[in-house]
Amino acid sequence: MPSTQPPRGMLPFPRYVPQGRFALPQTSSTKFDVIVVGSGASGGWACKRLAEAGLKVALLEAGRPQSDANFTEHKPAFELKYRNKNDEMIRKTRPIQSIFDECNEYTAHWFANDLEEPYSTPKDQPYYWMGRLRMTGGRTNVWGRVSLRYSDLDFKSASHDGFGEDWPISYKDIEPYYDLVEKYVGVCGSKEGIAHLPDGQFQPPMPLTCQETLFRDRLKEKMGRFAMSARSANLTRPLSGRGPCHYCGPCARGCMAHSYFNSAFTTVADALHTGNCTLISNAMVYKVLTDTQTNRATGVLYIDRDTKQQHEVRARIVILCAQTQESTRILLNSATPEYPKGLANSSGVLGHYFTAHVRSAGGSGDFPVFDAKPSLGAPTKPVGIYIARFRNLPGQPAAKNFLRA
Repeated sequence: MPSTQPPRGMLPFPRYVPQGRFALPQTSSTKFDVIVVGSGASGGWACKRLAEAGLKVALLEAGRPQSDANFTEHKPAFELKYRNKNDEMIRKTRPIQSIFDECNEYTAHWFANDLEEPYSTPKDQPYYWMGRLRMTGGRTNVWGRVSLRYSDLDFKSASHDGFGEDWPISYKDIEPYYDLVEKYVGVCGSKEGIAHLPDGQFQPPMPLTCQETLFRDRLKEKMGRFAMSARSANLTRPLSGRGPCHYCGPCARGCMAHSYFNSAFTTVADALHTGNCTLISNAMVYKVLTDTQTNRATGVLYIDRDTKQQHEVRARIVILCAQTQESTRILLNSATPEYPKGLANSSGVLGHYFTAHVRSAGGSGDFPVFDAKPSLGAPTKPVGIYIARFRNLPGQPAAKNFLRA
């Protein structure tokens, strides 16, 4: 008989997402093939690929399960207890997380409580660790969704300008994986034929507004630069049971149509659907266990955020996908007599020189030719326009005030 299961990556809507939580007893002898720590962008993909390959995967997530019940993209502020005007109250428990615009009355409970999860830094080197999510899906719940491809101008930039080191891979090496991810995720955008901004497997782009169209045309006419609708992980066509964007606006409060890529409802859901992946929620991993004889990871220790009890999970492979800082902290906390500076730290630079997340700057302006008042309640696009790199390109004189772009 033919299989009744849908093909991989083509699950019907709504996808299966667990509403409960599963915790292993402290004395459990359950052993998995792979442990994945973190359910965000990278952790979700690891679980999906491994579980679909038949491996038994334990997914440890520090936060709670995510569900549509937490989404408020259609809820007006006047229905909230404090009308979304309680910034000072949020700062009392999340003084650092609230610096991030998306941590507000709608979503503050998705973020780590800074008082309950403190960290220390040197007095003269403060560090604002924002974006610490405590929900399945991690930062894919609130990310900006702009999804661009690197080109060899990025991978081999040192060969172009003499600074830093080239990546050990090229665009051709990673191009098939860009294709795979874009087809699955659903990235909208226009093909522009710009060598240093490679085109991808796009859904149709979101249309430009009248103002954006004028800006794009004037920018090309006056300055020879290229602006386009931003390439974004928002659907403009249905995909695998997910609906296209309906332009309601506040993506970071969730999306009941699952129009933007959130690993909780895509990669993690696919992994769980195989029956080979076990999601363990509220599991704060703090140490990787190793075998001193083989120098191999053998499992992890975690604290249950609800019971405060310690648990142990064993596996042949451990993959840390707990965001840059948290994965680094776990490795440093995993020091042993054999590795007193932490795991994977033979160079001594673990915890130095990392990039947690790339942020960009934007701008806005008024167009006198469009002097009508804005239409309240009009459709709101989740993305704006993107201007392709225009400095320090091959064949151009080097820009004095910019190292690259």
